[in-house]
Amino acid sequence: MSALSLPRAATSPEEPVLVHSKGDTNIYRHGELGIKVLMENPTEEQMLKFVHEQNVSRYLPPTCHKRQVIDVKGFKGNPAIHFEWVNGNTLTEWLQTAKRRPDINTTIRMRAAIAIVETLADFHKAGVVYNNISSDNIVLDTFEGSYIATFINLSTAIIHTSSNNEGGLDRDAAEIDLSALGQILHALFDPENIENYSSNDENETTTEEETVNIRRKRNKRQAHVEGLPMCLNALISALSGRGGETSESYETAKDVLSDLHVIATNPQIFLKTPTLDDFTAHSRLKAPVDAFYGRQSEISMLYHAFNSVIMLDGQPMVVSILGSPGMGKTSLVNQIRKPLQQANGYLIRGKFDVRTRPDSVIFSALDDFFAGLIDERKENVQDIINSIRHAVGPGCRVLINSIPNLQRFMEGHLTDNSDGSIGNSASEHRWKYLLCKLITAVSSRKRPLAIFLDDLQWADETSLEVIRMMMTEPDIKYCLFLCTHRNEGPAENKLKRIFQTIQEQGVSVMTIKIGSIEKNTVNTMLSESLCLPPCLCSHLSSIIHNRTGGVILFVMNFLRSLNEEGLLWFNLSSRRWDYDIEAIQQKEVSEDVVQHVSERMTRLPEDMQFGLKLCSCLGASFKVDTLTRGSPANELDTDEFLPLAVEGGFLREDGQNRYSWAHDQIQKAAYDLIPVRKRDVFHLLLGSKMFMRTPKNELSNIIFIIVENMNQGIKLVKSREQMHEVARLNLKAGRKAMASSSFDSAAKYLLVGIGLLDEKSWRTEYDLSLGLYDAVCEALHVVGDFARLSAVIQVPLGKARCFDDKLNTYHTLVRYLKASGDTEGVLEKCKFVLSQLGDDLPAQVDENLIREETRRVEQLLTDKSEDELISLPKMTDEKKVLSMQFLNHAISSAYVADPLLAPILVFRIVTLSIEYGVCSVSSFGFGLYGSWLVSALKSDFEGGYRMGHVAIELKKRLGAEEFIPRIYATVYGFVNIWKTPFQASLPKHLEAYDAGNFSGDVEYTMTNLYMHALNSLFASGDNLRNVDTTVRTYIRRCVQSGQIFVAKSISIILEVALKLIGSSENSYSVFFDTTEERFYIEAREQNQISICRFILFKRKYVALFLGDMKAAADFFDLGLNFPIGNNGRSYNIIVSVFIDGLIAFYHARKHRSDEIRWTEIGNGVMNLMETWSKHSDWNFANKLYLLQAEHFFLNGDEVTALQKYNASINAAQDHRFTHEEGLAHERVASFHHHYGRRDEALASFKAAKKCYEIWGAEAVVYRVDRTIAKL
Repeated sequence: MSALSLPRAATSPEEPVLVHSKGDTNIYRHGELGIKVLMENPTEEQMLKFVHEQNVSRYLPPTCHKRQVIDVKGFKGNPAIHFEWVNGNTLTEWLQTAKRRPDINTTIRMRAAIAIVETLADFHKAGVVYNNISSDNIVLDTFEGSYIATFINLSTAIIHTSSNNEGGLDRDAAEIDLSALGQILHALFDPENIENYSSNDENETTTEEETVNIRRKRNKRQAHVEGLPMCLNALISALSGRGGETSESYETAKDVLSDLHVIATNPQIFLKTPTLDDFTAHSRLKAPVDAFYGRQSEISMLYHAFNSVIMLDGQPMVVSILGSPGMGKTSLVNQIRKPLQQANGYLIRGKFDVRTRPDSVIFSALDDFFAGLIDERKENVQDIINSIRHAVGPGCRVLINSIPNLQRFMEGHLTDNSDGSIGNSASEHRWKYLLCKLITAVSSRKRPLAIFLDDLQWADETSLEVIRMMMTEPDIKYCLFLCTHRNEGPAENKLKRIFQTIQEQGVSVMTIKIGSIEKNTVNTMLSESLCLPPCLCSHLSSIIHNRTGGVILFVMNFLRSLNEEGLLWFNLSSRRWDYDIEAIQQKEVSEDVVQHVSERMTRLPEDMQFGLKLCSCLGASFKVDTLTRGSPANELDTDEFLPLAVEGGFLREDGQNRYSWAHDQIQKAAYDLIPVRKRDVFHLLLGSKMFMRTPKNELSNIIFIIVENMNQGIKLVKSREQMHEVARLNLKAGRKAMASSSFDSAAKYLLVGIGLLDEKSWRTEYDLSLGLYDAVCEALHVVGDFARLSAVIQVPLGKARCFDDKLNTYHTLVRYLKASGDTEGVLEKCKFVLSQLGDDLPAQVDENLIREETRRVEQLLTDKSEDELISLPKMTDEKKVLSMQFLNHAISSAYVADPLLAPILVFRIVTLSIEYGVCSVSSFGFGLYGSWLVSALKSDFEGGYRMGHVAIELKKRLGAEEFIPRIYATVYGFVNIWKTPFQASLPKHLEAYDAGNFSGDVEYTMTNLYMHALNSLFASGDNLRNVDTTVRTYIRRCVQSGQIFVAKSISIILEVALKLIGSSENSYSVFFDTTEERFYIEAREQNQISICRFILFKRKYVALFLGDMKAAADFFDLGLNFPIGNNGRSYNIIVSVFIDGLIAFYHARKHRSDEIRWTEIGNGVMNLMETWSKHSDWNFANKLYLLQAEHFFLNGDEVTALQKYNASINAAQDHRFTHEEGLAHERVASFHHHYGRRDEALASFKAAKKCYEIWGAEAVVYRVDRTIAKL
């Protein structure tokens, strides 16, 4: 039995049963039929009512729940109306039962109310006024967990012929029923007054005179229900004519039904237990700060993006949310919390602000994130700790200056006690890389991550670059990046370019445009804020929407202003929010939300306005003690001010004595309260007060706020002493910013400090002046602001008192020239510094000098074992250490600008190391010397390998971790390949990549990726599909790091893989929107010989494997224009020489006029390979055997040739060179075919095909298949 189901009356199928009798009326039940009988002398009016009820019953459509009349005819000699029996209980019975049942709660009553109003709405839709609503005339029955309300006694119903065009009633006609409906709903939700609406009221047996009297009494009732929810109270009052001082009322039952559905759907808002708190009692409106309404399509897009990140193998995605200020962009992003929590994910959020250092935002966001993790139970975050230890490792020590809570979070899990410091020059790339590793560690399938960056239009170039790197980092998975920004102003095009670049690097970008909210959304907002039924707010919401343009921030502040001006108040007598609709219509409103909020603020007390002005100068968020230090004594009571500011919707309390602005437009409005002409004074006084009230040991905590405010009013500082004091504060702020990797901010502080110096400062404040210039040169170099750097860097070189004080600047100057591509300038400055240090370099270098320097180094190394070199004492002469550093600076530039000088620099490093002891540069120097020994000029592979070993061991002994990229690129890419297996170098290049990212040596870091790709494809013969995937990642990482030259070089490797796979894709167009031909022409025009040589090698290599031997020969000839000379020989050079021999023997067998030339070339390569093979049988034996087989094939020595072919196949197989094993099978197949051994040839071709399949060279497999088919 349902919650409110009463026992049904017993019925007999044989004889009608009397179920009700009152006055002269009896009601019988006969099965499913009912009979209403007039027993004594019925009047004509009563008879007409029966007929009228029948007419109304037939007029109403079948969907209306009414008592359906079958016929009007006699029963036992008396007039009667016959009808279909309605199951259920009258509302009177229902209410009486509900009064005894405590489980009949508001939710169940809402279902009954909705059923009643639904029936009434159906009546009105059909054009019928029921005109007899009472608890006895409504029958409730249960249906599918809800109720059906049936109206009985249609005798007084009115068929309204003046219905509107849609078939419903006009307002005046509907009002008859709506007023009575209010009384019914009041009874339904007010159990204490049930008797007032029971069967004592009018019913179908009540006489007309009784009805008039009952209605007169009812109109005098003024029930006040203390326990009724405010929204229901307002709805019932509006129906009953007790709607407070507003003129809002219901016009249709359909509107009432709509509001009841809204109330029932949102009980947590509209049906909560009524409480009259202090705010409401004093008519103070508590409007939500972060209101979010509507935007269903935008939420769907946001959820779709998140689901895509989770479902599509964790591929990251970027969502760009743009719109004008105050549209609710941030509130939309906040809706991601629900699906994120359901997926056990985390949210990292940072906000850029026009008055906040932009390069600190990402660090602050991560710091807040880890602060939140610290509060979680350890078992919940242990896997994050483990992931960070694995991915970031000692890099945590580098990040903790910028992210202090990371140290607290990882406490007890960091075994490396070093601070990770290697100097600021490399820091920017290092912390960018480590940030990416940190995000990689935090995000995973089990805990997806959303990174929200708010107001991106205020981000600086460095921050945007970091964001781009994070968004395109291939290792970051299961991460959704959410960015909000304005679709206006100068930053719009900049952000468009950033997002376009991100898309070009393979990351999906979704754009969501946010506009004004619709009128119905404003109506929902008002309904929930005022706890009023939606239809009763409709008129007010239309006015507010029109006046505010639907800007949600404007809407909420306009609503607050109405409350503050007394146009919107809480009516204690009617227990609802009331408003003066006419006054609101006439109210003048600013068109701009900032101006409107400012005007709102001007109506506040002066101390409130002053507090808001102070807060507006403290940034997007601030601590209470910071505000206290900045406020004049006795002028601001923060304990009183802050709660009022929160209540007014100006500030938001974040916890831990921290507050933030509810919106940046509100902060701007507060700032606009300060007259423009007084702002500099205001800032200067604020900064000065905070400085004077802050103890020295706490100054570092708020140094940025102090300095930013003082700098704003800096032009008002007149005395030299004060200028120098502010300059010292800027130096302190700049150094702190650099320590936390905020180099852009550091440069700004330091430039302000420099601007406060004059000519006398170098005499009176020498240390301050030198410190500012040293620091600003470093900061400007790190951020790449070379224009400003070139303007200031000469000053300390001219003003510093001694050469030692200039050295830091020279270090920066050389790095600046190198980054600018001025290699000749680098060499010039290095030569000058080295001469000042007593280590002059020759003005001119020729072959004779190189031979002389070579002999000198060889003499120094004579009789010195590896152990003796590794055990050389450490260099203690500071000048020699400096000389080594500048020699290291000069080396890479010398290889470009003065190749003959390069070996001289290497020799000097080795010489100084032997004569004065070793330092970190020495390890790199010995590696370079080993590379020199294995070059084509010397070919001393044993000596080179020995020097390479010395370099590696010295690195270990000296802890020269920052030189790993350079040493490994040199030793494992140029030296050890002549002795150890190619495959052994692969992990070393990846190790160097990680180490280089940590140290910040970008150039050599990416060079190691290039060498790994070279080795994987050409030397080791890794699966081409794997190479394709890996190499694409390498290209993206090089582009991320600005190493475009290396990226283009790696794209050539990718193009080889694509051609051998058989892909139609073009690597040059995918990554650089160019073609190989244009790439080649540009390289020739720019004299980039290595690129030209590499492209021709690529074409030659592909032509060989695709069987186009004529093209291979043509590319061989073109390559002769770009000789390798005495430069180092890496994997591609070795393989190039090898295939030159194969091309030569192939064409020599054609016995054409150029046979002698090709034979000589082939034999020369074979002899060279024989020499190389003596030092590394692993790398070169299979190549030598194959060349020897081709040689004997050419000379007709069939037996020896076959032996060599088989030896080559076996060696390639044993040494895991699958691609070259396939090449050997294919060559021996051609050999057998030449001698008519078809079966042997077919078997060898099939063996070749199998090798090529393992290699993944589908285009080569297709070619071999065609050859097999011909056989």
